[in-house]
Amino acid sequence: MNMLTPLPESKWNDASAAHLLNRAGFGGTPDEIARTRQKGLTGAVRDFIDVKNDAANVPPPAWAHPRNIRAQRMEIKAAKERGENFRGKIREVRIMEGDEMIDLRRWWLDRMLNGPASLLEKMTLFWHGHFATSIQKVRDAYWMWLQNDMLRRNALGNFGTLVKKISRDPAMMIYLDLQQSRQEHPNENWARELMELFTVGIGNYTEQDIRESARAFTGYRIDFTTQQFRLAPFQQDHGSKKFMGRTGNLNGDDIIDTLVSKPACSQFIGRKLWRFFVEDEPSAGTVDSVAATLRKHNFEMRPVLREIFSSAEFYSDQAMGSQIKSPVQYIVQTSKLLNTPPPPPLAAQNAMRQMGQILFAPPNVKGWDGGKQWISTSTLLFRYNFANYLINGDAILPANVRQPRQGADVGFGRAAQYADQIKRDAIDLGKLVPSDLRTKPHDVVEFLAKRFFQIQPAQKELDAFAQFLESRGPNITDANLREMIHLMMSTPQFQLT
Repeated sequence: MNMLTPLPESKWNDASAAHLLNRAGFGGTPDEIARTRQKGLTGAVRDFIDVKNDAANVPPPAWAHPRNIRAQRMEIKAAKERGENFRGKIREVRIMEGDEMIDLRRWWLDRMLNGPASLLEKMTLFWHGHFATSIQKVRDAYWMWLQNDMLRRNALGNFGTLVKKISRDPAMMIYLDLQQSRQEHPNENWARELMELFTVGIGNYTEQDIRESARAFTGYRIDFTTQQFRLAPFQQDHGSKKFMGRTGNLNGDDIIDTLVSKPACSQFIGRKLWRFFVEDEPSAGTVDSVAATLRKHNFEMRPVLREIFSSAEFYSDQAMGSQIKSPVQYIVQTSKLLNTPPPPPLAAQNAMRQMGQILFAPPNVKGWDGGKQWISTSTLLFRYNFANYLINGDAILPANVRQPRQGADVGFGRAAQYADQIKRDAIDLGKLVPSDLRTKPHDVVEFLAKRFFQIQPAQKELDAFAQFLESRGPNITDANLREMIHLMMSTPQFQLT
């Protein structure tokens, strides 16, 4: 059985500590890197993985509470029947939904940047991409928050348990039409994606498996008063089913248990974990090793992640500094390195769209492709312009951030207020550069390069940055410093983590 190779303690250094902070979280400052290194490999990994039980008890946004959707719909229907302005009521609901989604994205970015357990947020982001669900179809921010909360509470737990919970999640049930499935007409959308995208992958099931699985999930419903899962026993198919070698009155949980027990499941999940945390194209041997680790730990994510983050393969030369930052990673990590708050909610949402990863709105049920797909001519140019905005505030805005595209997303119903909603101050250079370095171009460059680059640039690149400062005159002004930081953030190396 292939297993991952433990990293020798002698290989634990600043670079490996920075790598762990980047991949298990959202990056680290030089001080955080130093503290992480001092813990040692075992201690650093332990602090990421063994988060307190109450770390998932994240206070929800103020608006995130159950509301009686059935009553809301009945109110609109009654207004229509009375000949009142029901379209105005619908528009009010849409604006409310849009505002709530903007706030939900703000809330999660804040958790990623300032929360007490960065791996918990990173794993929640992983599962959000894995069990991709979009507000565009769900159309209720509370349901999207509810799913996010459920993913966070189970992010480091058992995968099989998580799949069962996602099968009862209102947002997922609406997204894949599971709440419409009944005995006479089983809906196959959920059954198909459960196998193709969530557990075993294409080629490891048959069309008959989909049909039998769909029968097992009939009767799954949402109570629109409480907005919780309920089972409708008279809509269930209680007949005998044949599924992957099992026969009997199988229910949804039986189907999930069967799928998780298949070797293809550990291969499928192992590959996705490695691609998310380590490298885009894992070798067959690496996938086998991660799959064996998953099976050994019965799909409990904490010990699996502990072995991944403690392995020599995780810290290999081809893995370190080779992953293109996702847009969400870019926004959170850049805010951390600049020691500045995340961008205002509307600006952050627009930036996520322009860069290709808007939270709670994946492009389809497959989620985001990631990797090299994050970078194109337009997204790279936007990153450079957006970095300038983060550094200089609203004095300098990228052209494609100035105005929202009308109708581009729920929540852009108030374009007139857009300029006010993206205002931000320039970064405080006093928090980044010690005053005694301000007369020493080469020292300033080395100091900032250590902060912004995990892997030290070549000396000729450092010299080029220093020459840029020297060419601006004997005094290093704030404007020159900001311009040089922007140059650093506009390098290909800064796009990697």
